[in-house]
Amino acid sequence: MKITSKQGNGNKVHIYIDGEYTLTLYDDYWYLCGIKDGQEISDEQLASLKEEAGFRSAYEKGITYLSMRSYSEKELYDKLKLKFGADSSRKAVDKMLSRGYIDDEAFCKEYARYLFEVKKYDIKRITYELKMKGIDGETVNNTLKTLDNEPISRIIEMLRTKYENKLETEKDRKRIVNRFVRMGYSYSDIKSAFYECELEMPKG
Repeated sequence: MKITSKQGNGNKVHIYIDGEYTLTLYDDYWYLCGIKDGQEISDEQLASLKEEAGFRSAYEKGITYLSMRSYSEKELYDKLKLKFGADSSRKAVDKMLSRGYIDDEAFCKEYARYLFEVKKYDIKRITYELKMKGIDGETVNNTLKTLDNEPISRIIEMLRTKYENKLETEKDRKRIVNRFVRMGYSYSDIKSAFYECELEMPKG
């Protein structure tokens, strides 16, 4: 197989095999890989080039994702894997980890604070969401200890502000109770908050 190259936009080089476009590499790798333009290459060499192309594409895309928001290791790997496959994505994420671009502990603190303060979730739901992102149990537990959690007070605050005008009928109250349950609050805490607000709990 004869390999030839053509300079692309920026630092990219388009690679052709027997005159047919096959893949795109970054010029730093292409110029250092030891393969010359017009050279005959083996299947193994082509496979190596494809592996590098996949890794660099996954890495660059990962950096783009991280420039928009934080990701956990698992979340970013799963997102990249959908497009670039397991091997390229794993290699890309490992490189980002080694450079400190991904930090599960920092992500856990940031995301937990968002769920607690903005989404108003209770500890149970926050724990579930963090573990779904691949955060280990110890990191989750240490992070949750930093949250000043008083579930009944938090429910009361929402009943008196956000949901104040949405509690008139039993159907309305049942819908709000179900919403609190989905947010991770226990039924007993919800019941106590309703009592403090002199609201009747819906039946059933």
